[in-house]
Amino acid sequence: MVDLVFSAARIVLALFLVVLNGFFVATEFAFVRIRSTTVESLVEEGAPGASTLQAAIDNLDDYLAVTQLGITIASLGLGWIGEPAVAAVLEPVIGPFLPTNLVHLVSFAVGFGLITFLHVVFGELAPKTIAIARAERVSLLAAPPMKFFYYLFVPGIIVFNGTANAFTRLLGVPPVSETEESLEEEELLMVLARSGKQGHIDKAEVEMIERVFDLDDITVREVMVPRPDVVSAPADLPLSDLRTLIIEEGHTRYPVVKADDSNQVVGYVDAKDVLEAIDPADGASASVTASDLARDLPVVPETGRINDLLSEFQDQQGQMAAVIDEWGSFEGIVTVEDLVEVVVGDLRDEFDVDHREPSIDRRSDGSFSVDGGVAVSEVNERLNADFEVADFDTLGGLVLDRLGRAPEVGDRIETDGYYLDVDEVDGARVSTVAVRERDAPGDGDGERGDDTATGSDGPDRDVDVDENEGRQAEPPEDERAN
Repeated sequence: MVDLVFSAARIVLALFLVVLNGFFVATEFAFVRIRSTTVESLVEEGAPGASTLQAAIDNLDDYLAVTQLGITIASLGLGWIGEPAVAAVLEPVIGPFLPTNLVHLVSFAVGFGLITFLHVVFGELAPKTIAIARAERVSLLAAPPMKFFYYLFVPGIIVFNGTANAFTRLLGVPPVSETEESLEEEELLMVLARSGKQGHIDKAEVEMIERVFDLDDITVREVMVPRPDVVSAPADLPLSDLRTLIIEEGHTRYPVVKADDSNQVVGYVDAKDVLEAIDPADGASASVTASDLARDLPVVPETGRINDLLSEFQDQQGQMAAVIDEWGSFEGIVTVEDLVEVVVGDLRDEFDVDHREPSIDRRSDGSFSVDGGVAVSEVNERLNADFEVADFDTLGGLVLDRLGRAPEVGDRIETDGYYLDVDEVDGARVSTVAVRERDAPGDGDGERGDDTATGSDGPDRDVDVDENEGRQAEPPEDERAN
């Protein structure tokens, strides 16, 4: 009778150790899972146990050491008590049915298997799952008893942590705190993308944040208004003509260039300054020119990064800057709106309705109508193409590079598995390009080799293009003689 009571007590103790092991496992996962910001919110709300939980999170390394020590003690105790307890109960039951030399072996095997099952399922896996799914609730419930275990184990924790840290230092690995939470940029973007897919964060917000991380990779050249699209005012432009220019164009600020050299920017005029300078009763205003009203205009290189430019705008309260190339020539302008649009997308007001942003439109025949000002990288992403980017940024630049001459409507180049047909031109600029896969139905010239340029007068003007140099190959000598 005494042996039976003793065996039953050992089984109860073994079950208690399984529960204790599960408690420490759940606490460890819950404490690691819960965010410090969540704990701060719970403290502000006055949730029961929140202040105790805050103290635990503030000393997370020590509390995690307590859980690990508790798991170790519970596991060792379970192995020491559990298997013999189960075996002692089983031996009298299976003894009459098995040979004497097999009774202990079978009892040991069954006891070991049962204790292992209970330990893994109820002492490890189930608590871990519950803690991950209900980290906040488990943390609040576990914090008060963990405070008791912390004070109970603190002498051992000091010794164990000190010994472990000294050993890792000998290996050249400095101790790292569990509270030092940091994510690399790629990891943070992955977390954002996952949160967006799961609906925790709006997808538009995710895309906006992703674009913020791209700011240091984008150059001023990629977002500037190119010089051909810039409306500028000569330095000697009279006030009356300047007023007319403002009314016709509808912009707020205009770069002022030298009268004898449009490559040199001397400043900019603001429409408000022009309006203030106009005084019908003052005849002296008739002698005022754009240079008289010009304000200082920051100058930035086209290779600069837009995150640096945005910081400069903030520091100097600027709204616009002139963009120059490596030789100091005027290449275009960039405004605060251009930079903001990189993050939030296109911004329009009542004055923008007549202006169309560079676009990629799919036609009914499967081809694409692409504005020449669209970046090659954007075309590659939208069409899943692989156009090579060299000394140009836009699709129009790619066409010009392959043609090696001024474009004409009807010009065609064939490159990287696509036909690019010039649909519209504006002087020497390519305005619109029709993009069609070379093997698509109706491409018309399926037999023509890759990397060729065709003139508007038809196949008789085919010109081989050197892929590496981006120039027209010289025609045969007899043709040059003609």
